[in-house]
Amino acid sequence: MTKGEVKIRVSVPTTGYRRRMFFNRFAIQWICGHALAHFALVDAVGNLRDSYACVLSRQTLNESRERLGKYLARIGTPENPEADWVPPAQGQTDMANFILMGYGEEAEILLAAFAVGPAIQRSKEKNEEIAMEPVACLRCDLETQRQFLAALLEQEAET
Repeated sequence: MTKGEVKIRVSVPTTGYRRRMFFNRFAIQWICGHALAHFALVDAVGNLRDSYACVLSRQTLNESRERLGKYLARIGTPENPEADWVPPAQGQTDMANFILMGYGEEAEILLAAFAVGPAIQRSKEKNEEIAMEPVACLRCDLETQRQFLAALLEQEAET
């Protein structure tokens, strides 16, 4: 940690995610260094059954790069190219400043958020864990998670 930095300890929510979905398609749009991540469930004939979009800020990506890179190295690089999908042009967009990944039989992407200003103040005063707001719990197969993470890290490194 450099001078002036504050370490914020967070607790990852296990329940209460306001958005939960399974996805089999994704797209990432880059807007001024921020990633607008789109997720979708598309059926066998190509019908869009569900979709979700969330912005991951440049700061969030920078702070997560090393941890997510180590996770990708552990699960392995994608074996196949991602499926082409064009996200809807409109719709509600969420925001998260914490991303966590894991897998069992299915892979999981957890998105959460907290207000940084109050978290810094609380960390300076009490050094206690900050409870995050559960934003989204997204499930997919492991290969789709690999593809998403590789695309996120690759494109983020280029911006």
